[in-house]
Order: sequence, then C-alpha cells, then structure tokens
Amino acid sequence: MKDIKKSLIRQIFDSAPKNSINFGLGEIQFPTPKILCEYAKKILDDRNIRYTPNAGLFELREAISNYYQNIIPAENVCVTCGAEEAVYATLASILNPEDEVLLANPCFLAYGSIIEMLYGIPVYFDLDPRQNFMLDKKSFLNGISQKTKAVLLNNPSNPLGIILSKDEIKFILETCHKHNILIIVDEIYRDLFLNEKTPSFLEITENIIVISGVSKSHCMTGWRLGWVASHQKDVIEKIITAHQYICTCAPFLSQKVAVKAFSEEGMKSAEEIRKKLKRNYEFLIKYFDENHIEYKALESASSPYFFVNFGIDDRKLSIHLLENGVIVISGTAFGSNGKNWVRINYGVERAILKKGLKIIIQILKKKP
Repeated sequence: MKDIKKSLIRQIFDSAPKNSINFGLGEIQFPTPKILCEYAKKILDDRNIRYTPNAGLFELREAISNYYQNIIPAENVCVTCGAEEAVYATLASILNPEDEVLLANPCFLAYGSIIEMLYGIPVYFDLDPRQNFMLDKKSFLNGISQKTKAVLLNNPSNPLGIILSKDEIKFILETCHKHNILIIVDEIYRDLFLNEKTPSFLEITENIIVISGVSKSHCMTGWRLGWVASHQKDVIEKIITAHQYICTCAPFLSQKVAVKAFSEEGMKSAEEIRKKLKRNYEFLIKYFDENHIEYKALESASSPYFFVNFGIDDRKLSIHLLENGVIVISGTAFGSNGKNWVRINYGVERAILKKGLKIIIQILKKKP
C-alpha cells in the first residue's frame, strides 16, 4: 500500500488552475436527471435511511436482472459502491498473492493499482496504435503464464471510446477457455452508444463476470452505485462476501434512486443524456474540421471520450493546455501505447465545450 500513488488523472486535476475547463475527469458533467433528484427528496423526507442487505436491495437486483432481459436471476447480482468498488471486490474474491491479471495497454489506470493493492501482478498486452488500437493477439498470448488468473477488460473502452470487434471477442473467449482464465468485463460505458448498442458479454458467454453501474448512463457519478453480475452463483457469493467486508452495502439512498433510474421515466432521461452526448460529439468533430486542424482520432462508439493524436507529445500538450486553463489527459497516463494521444471528455455543457475547444485550437495553431 505504501507504494500506491495518486493517479496521474487526479494529479493533473488537483494541480489545475482555479476555474479550469475540465475535459479530464471521467464523468459526464450534465445534471443528474430532475426526476431522480425529486425522488431522492421524497426518500429523504421519510427519514428512514438504513443498511440494506450486503448484496443490495432485492428490488434493485431485480431491476438489474430485468435490464439484462432476465438472462441472469436477481440473486446473481451484487450491488456495489460504484463500478470501481465492483472491480475491487471481484478481484479481492479471486486473487491470491502473485496471481497475474491481463490488462490492455492502454486501459483505465485504476485497474493496475487495484491489482497491486491486492498483491496481484498486472500483466499488460498491447492494443496496437498503428492499427487503430486493435488487439495484438501475439502480445495477448505472450502475456499468459501458469499464474494467469483473469483478464480484465473495459468494453466499451476507457480511454479509447471504442468497442471490441467480433473477431477480437471470439479470440479472447477461445483463448481464455483454453487456458482456464476468468474473464471480467467492465461495461460501464455500454449505454452511451452513439449509433448502436454493443451486446453485454452476459449475452455471449457464461464464463464471465460483468461490471457496470448508473454513474455514466444517468449522470450519477457522485451517487456511487454499481454492480457485479454473473451466470455463476458461486462466483457472485464470493464477491458478496468480499463486498461485505469492504463497505457493508451500497448507500440506501443511491440504491432506491437507482431503482427509479431503471423505471420507464428513468430510462427516458438516460436516453436524453445519450442523445445530448452524441450531439456534442458531432459538434466537436465539426468544430475541429471547420478550423482545419490536422489530427488522427478514433471514432467514438460508446463513451464521452475523444481519443486523438495531434502529432504532438501528449504530456507536453496536456501540460501546455493545463497552463492555459484546459484539462485533458495525456495518453501515456493510460499506458505507453497512448504516446502522442490525448483523451478529451466532451461530456460537458455545449458552451463549456465550445470555449474549451477554442483554447485547444489556439494552442494547436501555435504548435507548442
């Protein structure tokens, strides 16, 4: 634990000038839907905020089961304090010291630190930047050893914003089955699709642990509400035990509001968030093109992230933008394969997006 450091994203955010434009943190900065906040007020008026069962309110677990078209029973869901705690509880339930977990390079940087906190070893396989960050199958195979316990994927990807292809999924499933490797997939961005929603891994295979939450889909990052789901009851029971000793249960208020989030009205509000995010993405692309900015970028499929290469050293550019009041995250914060790429979060109000992009373009035209 003594060697665990604050993430580079938080270091950048904490060092930013006051009133900086934040394209850095991984949250959509739209308001939480009004219908959910009003429902929260009603619950608070009852003044009955208590513990829930360790695995979560059964009505919420049922709602999550329904979200997956009942392909898993409610009993196979564990409600957690956000998706990140879900990752921690899942890994805590399976890892022994020096067990290895395969991670993508680049990937969400918290994964490696969580594995190390649990005395596991993160082993990275390449996503090839020369091939639009396609999975390097040789690198994946080379990462497997007798100590490999699991592979932890983020699909859709943070920071890339892309989804795995059918060929990549087939390769991962077949390889992990052959080597008896558990597959864990963080699907927190699945509901932010710009064109077509990618299937959940729960629909594809039974040898799977899926993690998700309402943080992104309903703009509820501060409510800390996520879950773990699996076809395998014994796997979930071990995760529930780990979760019990990490935090007892997810917050009662957040769980009750999450039930409302899965209602017809709640899902309509999530759809409005998704559409607003898509309009922002289209505005961003048009704005760069109209200003004749040269760049190479991944086409965002399902996230608030624009992963882009302006042909400039990523750390140099992110520091220069920070000094001018705009926070973006350098690609190497997510792994060495992110060199010369930066992640821009366009999940902000339009006026803020336009103001921040204007500063970015001014800096790019000066060629820092």
